[in-house]
Amino acid sequence: MNKPAAVKTIDLPPLAFRAEIGTFDRENRTVELIFSTGAAVERYDWMSGKKYLEKLAITADAIRLERLNAGAPLLDSHSSWSIADQIGGVVPNSARVEGKRALVVVRFSRREEVLPILQDVEDGILRSVSVGYRVHKFEEDASAGNKIPVRTAIDWEPYEVSLVSMPADVGAKVRAGDQVSTNQCVVITRSVAQEDSDRVRRFRFAAAAAR
Repeated sequence: MNKPAAVKTIDLPPLAFRAEIGTFDRENRTVELIFSTGAAVERYDWMSGKKYLEKLAITADAIRLERLNAGAPLLDSHSSWSIADQIGGVVPNSARVEGKRALVVVRFSRREEVLPILQDVEDGILRSVSVGYRVHKFEEDASAGNKIPVRTAIDWEPYEVSLVSMPADVGAKVRAGDQVSTNQCVVITRSVAQEDSDRVRRFRFAAAAAR
């Protein structure tokens, strides 16, 4: 008998990961960013105290691009305490998925205080870009062959882009008991027993079809 997947809901803080700087356009003050290729990143679950490997599904169905495409902010180091922290914004409707890459174009403000930042980006001094996002649903593979559980985000939402001096995982700084904005995230765990049952069912189906 096939064992159903385990489903639980957890509170998850916002996360961040490094993006790659692509084409720079000085005239239009824009930079194209590759904000995800789905590569695995080791994370720390601050609620359970356990590590897991995070993967991001790179498909149009998995990524909620509405907030980016509506003109999400370009921030200074994930800071949003003041409007001065916003140094630009996402070019509306520029976020997209191309193959296995998620891309977005950001435009820098014309404000005088932002010009030195723009210059440092052009000169290659500021190289680190970080994207803030929330995960709404994980599919977890807890097979015995994995050293730590692998969670694939099948429903996630980037909501801001930041220039940073050193990219870091925002969630790794959060401790249990700290006051932090979290969101509910559904985790669907496939057990080892279910994996074995699925393999047997596929084998029997293939054998029956071959008769």
